Amino acid sequence: MIENAIMKIGKLLTLGFGEAGSDIIGLNMAQGGDVNPMIPGMRKVAIFGFCDIRNFTDATEILQSDVMVFVNSIAQIVHSVVDRFAGAANKNIGDAFLLVWRFPQDYIVGEGHDLHLLDSTGVQNIADLSLISFLKIIAKISKSRILHTYSKNKELNKRLPNYKVKMGFGLNIGWAIEGAIGSEYKIDASYLSPNVNMASRLEAATKQYGVL
Repeated sequence: MIENAIMKIGKLLTLGFGEAGSDIIGLNMAQGGDVNPMIPGMRKVAIFGFCDIRNFTDATEILQSDVMVFVNSIAQIVHSVVDRFAGAANKNIGDAFLLVWRFPQDYIVGEGHDLHLLDSTGVQNIADLSLISFLKIIAKISKSRILHTYSKNKELNKRLPNYKVKMGFGLNIGWAIEGAIGSEYKIDASYLSPNVNMASRLEAATKQYGVL
């Protein structure tokens, strides 16, 4: 019974912290088990993906409490596809998702600010998997029977004629600091870097250019 409880707690920690949180949890356990966000972060090299649900404000105003089911139906597709293609969901930010494909340490050379990736098949494969993930997400959203029901919603179509669930996407590669963000009251395991911000900006640019 105790073993089952520990396994459930471990699963909840994995859901709450994600891939980025495993090292943070390990460091806290090594220092006595207390949650301490005041631990220096670790520099990682990864591909960062940012995707955003289009017309989310309108959908929220119309769907009201059902917007949670709407978002989670999309999240199920995004998270499952990314997981299948060697990535990890890092943050759910209302109408957006931060996704990460980390490179193994043996693919990275250099130290400090002079980090770069080896020119290898492994690096290329991870890059391909991140791009394939986004293509698969687009296809699955388009084919989803659950999401298709929203295109028949009268109120959504009244405000947004011919409404369909759509998303914008941005990908960028580079270093980031992986670590705990917050305080003893609430922490998130995430990434801080101009490279993460660039993925978000690239996604935002797709709105300006009408891509997807």
